[in-house]
Amino acid sequence: MTENMDVIKCFSGAGKVLFALKSGKDMSKLELKTRTGLSMTTVISAVDELVKRGLVSFESVKGARGGKMRSVINLRPDKRVYGISYKSGVLTAVAADLGGEARETASQEPPDGVSPLGCVYALVNALKRKAPTPIAIALSLNCDGKEEVLRGLAERYGVPTLSLTNTEGAAHLALWQGAPMPIAALGVGARVKCAFVDYAGRRVTEVGALPSPALITGEGSYASALCSSAVEETLRTSRYHGKYCIERGRITEVRDLADYSAALTLTLSSLVKAVEHLLSPSRVILFGEYLTEAFCARVQEGVGEVVYSRLDKEDFARGAAICALKECVFS
Repeated sequence: MTENMDVIKCFSGAGKVLFALKSGKDMSKLELKTRTGLSMTTVISAVDELVKRGLVSFESVKGARGGKMRSVINLRPDKRVYGISYKSGVLTAVAADLGGEARETASQEPPDGVSPLGCVYALVNALKRKAPTPIAIALSLNCDGKEEVLRGLAERYGVPTLSLTNTEGAAHLALWQGAPMPIAALGVGARVKCAFVDYAGRRVTEVGALPSPALITGEGSYASALCSSAVEETLRTSRYHGKYCIERGRITEVRDLADYSAALTLTLSSLVKAVEHLLSPSRVILFGEYLTEAFCARVQEGVGEVVYSRLDKEDFARGAAICALKECVFS
């Protein structure tokens, strides 16, 4: 597991100790003092607090080769934070330990005509049958009524809850895996969303949309934007014969698909440059179910530190759980 010393700066005494503990086992107070930069007095006070909260264990063990007893501190392995995400028609829940590692998972595809929110309680109950009761819950889902569900979860389990987007979850997952702060994550679909995380917190905004021939010709909407994966697949398999039909929104034709692919690349590169100029992130993460590695490689030319990330449904749910760890447990 990668220890990110940028992230540890987000926390105070107890949070710094928890974050340091996630990268090792059987740590002494002296080791924690070195890793966190805290005074020994603060480390002792933080460990006492965390023991009372039930988040860490403090015990004496025999030293190596039968030496004298030594005190060691560890994260409690039985604590869980739940992250719930909705992506591509599927609700996914992950129970992460205090180190941010996914331990148990559950998923559910809402029936036709049923809002994903209507399935959240059943999904949490399914996860709870596999995992310990959560100490915090994060919900990454954009639906009306989400706040009411969050309040209901908080009342039912007596734990803090928070709301976020999948783009924010992707940014937090990258941070936990060692990416530097501040970080920007760009979720790319027909529209492009940017999540930015720095020491002041997190925020997300729409930064633009990919060009759609249907929109350009005045016959469609943003929903008819052709995804880059369809472009790349068509070009790669030689199924392109001078025109390509878009079947979302109004049907129209792209008469030169290679030029359109270049236009998609140019647009996304411009959006990345705008984010770099306005926010000055140390790294930009690009992800999207419609993206391909080849497409992102072209976007990366001429911009700063941009990383393509292939994320699945469990990754988004784990990112939500990590956000809950960072904001509800460590802070």
